[in-house]
Amino acid sequence: MYDLLIKNAVVITVDPAHHVYQNGYVAVRGNSIAAIGPMEELAADAAAARVIDARGQAVMPGLVDGHGHGGHCLTRTLGDQYAQWDAMAEDIYFRYTDDFFWYAESALAAAERLKFGITTGASMIASTPRPDRLEILQAHFDGARKTGIRQLAGIGFCDGPWPKHPRVFEDGVFHEKTLTPEQVVENTERAVRELNGVHPRQFCIVAPGNITPRAEDTPDFAAWKNREMARIAREYDVALHTHARAGGIAFTYDTTPELFGPHTSLTHSTGLSQREIEIVAKTGATVFHGPTTRANINVRCPVYEILRAGGRVAIVTDGTAPDRSYDIWRDMKVFQVIHRIHEHDDRLAPPGLVLEMCTIRPARALGIDHLTGSLEVGKRADIILINTRQPHLAPFNILPEARLVYHAQGQDVDTVIVDGQIVMEHRQMLCCDENRILDDATQAQKALFDRLGPERMAKYTAYPGLYDLTAQVVTDEN
Repeated sequence: MYDLLIKNAVVITVDPAHHVYQNGYVAVRGNSIAAIGPMEELAADAAAARVIDARGQAVMPGLVDGHGHGGHCLTRTLGDQYAQWDAMAEDIYFRYTDDFFWYAESALAAAERLKFGITTGASMIASTPRPDRLEILQAHFDGARKTGIRQLAGIGFCDGPWPKHPRVFEDGVFHEKTLTPEQVVENTERAVRELNGVHPRQFCIVAPGNITPRAEDTPDFAAWKNREMARIAREYDVALHTHARAGGIAFTYDTTPELFGPHTSLTHSTGLSQREIEIVAKTGATVFHGPTTRANINVRCPVYEILRAGGRVAIVTDGTAPDRSYDIWRDMKVFQVIHRIHEHDDRLAPPGLVLEMCTIRPARALGIDHLTGSLEVGKRADIILINTRQPHLAPFNILPEARLVYHAQGQDVDTVIVDGQIVMEHRQMLCCDENRILDDATQAQKALFDRLGPERMAKYTAYPGLYDLTAQVVTDEN
């Protein structure tokens, strides 16, 4: 007796053998996949507490979005043309947010991800992590957990200079605190120790903002920061997730090579030297590449150079501020186009590889590939159903991987299952009140805007040249 039986579907497993069943089934018992295969192998007397006849639908593993930012869903479009965007983000997140902001934003982000078929999401808390209070990270987990998503999040070193002066909103008043590097180490270790695994779908990881030294860092201080982050990840056996850019990978390898490994993920990794490409390949770290990010637009990530060297790459959304979404289906297509253009080769980035880059490859980098990332017996039942009975996907009868990567959109995801639990069916959220999530997000954003005040809001929402050939940059001087 199964708890759930999905039958008569096109089943795309993304397993090591790349099995695809044109008319297949997936059976679930408890939170795990109990059986999978073609319909002719399903016993005639197979019974289940719930049966889904998935004719006209594709079934595949839930997508894994390995990188986003907690807070960004309530700040997207702010500062779109503001030259000091990073400074704006830190100002907002460190000085104008309360715990309800982090809770409401996380629920909104998780709901957006789930509705696009992302069953596992990873988020860094704020733009560069805000590591002064574990209550912020707990609020983030609470908001995500209510939707049913599998959520990874963490804190670590934020960008300098030091000390930091975050503000805490208590009884309607902000109180300024002092945050030292030593406190960041203590809080990061506490977070992993106290928050990891307290819920089956809650994973606390180590997530420093960047391994690349800042201009104000001494080499010894930059190496010490990386060393402490690597130590915590290693001692507690959790993934280490961070940003990297040109020069940072070589510096870190020369000073703290222990930071690298198969459960290290390096977001962006733009402008890498040949030596840094070789370091990535040699150490087994994974580059988390956001094809639609501004980081990649301004300085290219050498994706195919990394792959040809034997390195690992996954596709991420880097959602969502100022100009992105969690629709990773869009990122799949952009990934193909930009790298085919750069290499002048329309055969690059074949659809099967692209699906792996959004499922099993990021799961492996985050250390959860034994749980999710492919449809295999014994793995958790993280499954999505995609409605293929639509003009842009029909007829859905050949090369289903290609049809989905080339033509599917996030809104085509019909049903989402996490840990064997149906969390969305026919695009209706089942674990939470979607309208309440939207209302909470609106309320939290309004409170944020009120605290920012008219002068900051005018600067952060200015967009001169909105209809010109090139928009004008906004600075503090104009």
